[in-house]
Amino acid sequence: MAELKYLPAGIRLHLKEIFYKITEDLTKYYYFHFKDIPTGLKAEKLLKKHNIKSIPVPNEIFKDCGVAILTKDKEEIKRILKKNKIEFEIWIYENGFKKIEGDITKVSCKI
Repeated sequence: MAELKYLPAGIRLHLKEIFYKITEDLTKYYYFHFKDIPTGLKAEKLLKKHNIKSIPVPNEIFKDCGVAILTKDKEEIKRILKKNKIEFEIWIYENGFKKIEGDITKVSCKI
C-alpha cells in the first residue's frame, strides 16, 4: 500500500488507465518506469505537454505501486528526463513486458 498522501494520485492514474484501455491499444507504447512515486509524479508534471499518458506501473514491470509514463516518442522523452537528471527504465510490450533500457533501484512504497 502506498503512502496515504499518494492516494489521490493513485486513484487518478487508475481512472486514466481504465479510459486508455477502453479507447486505445496500450501495447503500442514505450513504458517509462521510475524508482518511486515522487519521481514518477515529477516526471509526469514535467512531461505533461509532450503527448504522454500516465498510468499506474503495470504489475509485470513492478509488483508494488508506481507511475508509468507511456509515449511513442521515446527519444524526446529520454532527452528531457536525462536533462532533468531523472533516472528511468524503458519497457515495451512484446508478448509480455521486456525491459529495453535502464537499470534503476526500485524503492518500495509499502508503509
